[in-house]
Amino acid sequence: MLYDRELFKKLLNDHTETFNAEEMDEALNLFNLALDGNDRAMLEIAYLYRAMENYNDSVHWLKEAVHRGNNAAMFELGNCYFEGLGIDENYEQALLYYKKAAENGHADSANNLADMYLNGEGVTFDAKTALYWFKIAASQNVVEAMFTLGIMCEQGIGMEPDEESAFRYYLQSANGGYEDAQYRVGTIFLDGLLGQERNIGHALQWFEKAAQRHHIDSIYNLGFLYENGLGIPRNGKKALHYYKRAALLGDYQSKLNIASIYELGIDVPKNRKEAAKWRNVAMHQMQPMEE
Repeated sequence: MLYDRELFKKLLNDHTETFNAEEMDEALNLFNLALDGNDRAMLEIAYLYRAMENYNDSVHWLKEAVHRGNNAAMFELGNCYFEGLGIDENYEQALLYYKKAAENGHADSANNLADMYLNGEGVTFDAKTALYWFKIAASQNVVEAMFTLGIMCEQGIGMEPDEESAFRYYLQSANGGYEDAQYRVGTIFLDGLLGQERNIGHALQWFEKAAQRHHIDSIYNLGFLYENGLGIPRNGKKALHYYKRAALLGDYQSKLNIASIYELGIDVPKNRKEAAKWRNVAMHQMQPMEE
């Protein structure tokens, strides 16, 4: 274990591609504070060890910070047990640390705890308890919790289906910047779901917000809407723009649609060579899946 200042300094020097000189000096100051019992410094040192892929020592400092009641360290230690990172995977231990931190008011721990109850990981499936902790997390602005509450309300998990509440949670999450929620709100307006009127303009706005965060399905949907002129003027050039973005992120169908636009000449000159190129790219992507 590297709990000596000089050994820690040597480790930092072995990672000069990760840290500059100023960051190394700050790291050494934090290490001294951690040795003196500062729990926040211990947490920062744990993060530094993780950045250097030294997971066992990261866990050591997380445990030291947990002993001093640091809630963020409890959350991170729970993550380590959940992922088997620097320690043996143990869902029961992960649950224990998430629960302790959540009971102390740590919002992300409440969300992860709720996830475990919802998925029956390390504990018996319990939708009611999951719902309770998701609401706690959502009340502290955890956008992932808001999104999951939307799903639970829509599907009636742990409650009677409630379309109004489902949309409200999705919208809160989307406004908070969560791209999956932005995409979901876009699809709700696109198809007129959950009591909302169909509104292509609103759908476009939400798909564009999610697309800014590289959400593949949102980028694809923008291309599809422009290609087919669904509720907006058809625009093959804009469709190509979005399909090519989605294709770069690995979307197979976008590559086929690009080929189709070039074959048919949808608002662009027909180009059989480009069409063939994109079909070949799509074909090569599918071959490993078929094997």
